[in-house]
Amino acid sequence: MKYWALGLGALMAVLPAFPLFAKLGDPGHWPLHFGFAALGVVLIVRAWSRSSSASYQLSWPALLWLGLAAWAWMAPWVTDLYSVAEWKYSAGRLAGYGAFLLLGGLWARGNPEDSRRLTTFLLGFGATLSLHYVATFLGKGADAFEDPYLVPGLLGHKNFTVSAIALTLPLVVVGRTQDYWPARWADVALWLGVGAILLAQTRSIWLGGTLALGLGLALGWRPAKNVRFVFLGGLAVAGLLALSGPVQKRLMNPANLQIRQVFWHHSFQMQAEHPLTGVGPGQWRIHFPKYGLEGMNPSVAEGVTSEVRPHNDFIWVAAEMGYVGLVLFLAFFILLIVHGVRAYRKDKAHVGHAAWMAILVLTGVYAFFEFPLERAAFWVPFMALAGWHSRGGIALPKKVYLGLAFLLLGLSGRVAWQAIQSDQTNQTVLEQNSRKDARGIVQSATDAVSSWNELDRFSNPLIYFAGMGSMFGEAQSMGQNPTFTSANFKQAEGYFNEALAVHPYHVVTLYQKANLYRYRRDYANAMATYEELLRISPRHPGGQMHYAVTLNALGNYEAAARVLIAAFLGQEYYSNPDYQRAVVEALRGMPASTRHRGLQTFIGMRSQLDDAALFQAFQTFKSQRVPKAR
Repeated sequence: MKYWALGLGALMAVLPAFPLFAKLGDPGHWPLHFGFAALGVVLIVRAWSRSSSASYQLSWPALLWLGLAAWAWMAPWVTDLYSVAEWKYSAGRLAGYGAFLLLGGLWARGNPEDSRRLTTFLLGFGATLSLHYVATFLGKGADAFEDPYLVPGLLGHKNFTVSAIALTLPLVVVGRTQDYWPARWADVALWLGVGAILLAQTRSIWLGGTLALGLGLALGWRPAKNVRFVFLGGLAVAGLLALSGPVQKRLMNPANLQIRQVFWHHSFQMQAEHPLTGVGPGQWRIHFPKYGLEGMNPSVAEGVTSEVRPHNDFIWVAAEMGYVGLVLFLAFFILLIVHGVRAYRKDKAHVGHAAWMAILVLTGVYAFFEFPLERAAFWVPFMALAGWHSRGGIALPKKVYLGLAFLLLGLSGRVAWQAIQSDQTNQTVLEQNSRKDARGIVQSATDAVSSWNELDRFSNPLIYFAGMGSMFGEAQSMGQNPTFTSANFKQAEGYFNEALAVHPYHVVTLYQKANLYRYRRDYANAMATYEELLRISPRHPGGQMHYAVTLNALGNYEAAARVLIAAFLGQEYYSNPDYQRAVVEALRGMPASTRHRGLQTFIGMRSQLDDAALFQAFQTFKSQRVPKAR
């Protein structure tokens, strides 16, 4: 039993909980990239000092992946990028994965003990994630069954956690079969892993795991008695969960798939506009709003949160890296499948070949509905195994092979560390913003911006916060009932323009820039900016309301009334004095010759009712016309 490998795997699993990383916005993301990069450097140095081989085989899948990573780094020369920082992070991630592909190829032709060490490491990694998840879930009680998202696990989100667990389970079976450790260790790890996956209720993992298990059985794998008990028990628990009303409703809810269809459609539009090169690595999150936010949930429509990936790795690669990237990515997977099938045919009795084929199925299914490509907890072990099972290629001198792996790991570690530091800096900006400390917001945001840090994890341009702080501070300094002119908010306008240069479709910046023009009484620019905002997010509530206010200011009362009738607003907006004044002003000012049948009912009414009664009559009409308005 390689206890040091077991402990190292457990240590990697708890890395996101370290005090240095725990307060990050996404502690399970870049810290694990950094941790794996550091571990990889140690392994390369060890191989350099101990290996006696003069050369190593660079497999065909490795060549394809390195081609994909190189294509990502070439993006500034082949396509236009908005955010340089996001490009660096995306390309650096691909480079780091390439290093582990090389490491896997190194181990495949090295000491047979490397297999034991790798599987033992992944046993410790997966078992630690599983133990923490199951214990936390049971501690939450009935609330967790009602909403499994209450239990994020060590990786910060239940789906990220259980996907990493699912990847390790076939290897636990291999290790048990090969007697790498006591059978009871494997049995406990399997029970915990299957239990965590079932409790998390991640549909893509359930589907991928079922298909992977079915493939393993079809290929001739016959589990030991205790292992059969684990999977039969898992099926029984899955059946009981499926009988639960809340669980059944959640599993059968098509909303997530419908939203993914919107993501995918927008991605195809991106790819169609940039067929060969794509929009550029890391740029999907910027381009997505361009194609419309209608149909998104309210927080996305208002820009409070944003969509940053299409929940399908194949479509993601096609959108960001075009046909070139997609061909390399698909060819990489196809070669892995070909090599896996050949290895299985050559030695059908070896359980490791069936396990690898099962992992390929699990990865393919999960990548079709989620984004394992972004997550080191899943993709680094997968790439190490891919290198292990790859064949063919070209021979490289030892120094070239190991030097290339070292270079890629160093690059990955640098990128990950920059991302961690940026996240820490951004937390300060968000804290200042929540306190509404105008001077602190401007200072922290301007200090934070660099070529490594342009967007926060919600896709807000950092310099946008400086614009808000500047605008808020200037308004505060003018006291009660200020009168703004074209001389005001010059600095804020400059910051907003910088933000739109990084993210031209950022609805929050567009909204606040339109408001800035409205405060100045520059109604023509305000109207144009509100219209640009509403083309992207037609149901943006503040945009709809203040667009109507602007139309009233321009004397276009009928247009304002039409906007207010169609507006999808919540109760907080209906009670807003700006909204109430806008309604009354539009109804009283619109021409008697209006052709809008609904508005015609208010022509005679407005001379008989006071403002409050007229507003209530409008709200009654609106509620009858749009009964499902939120």
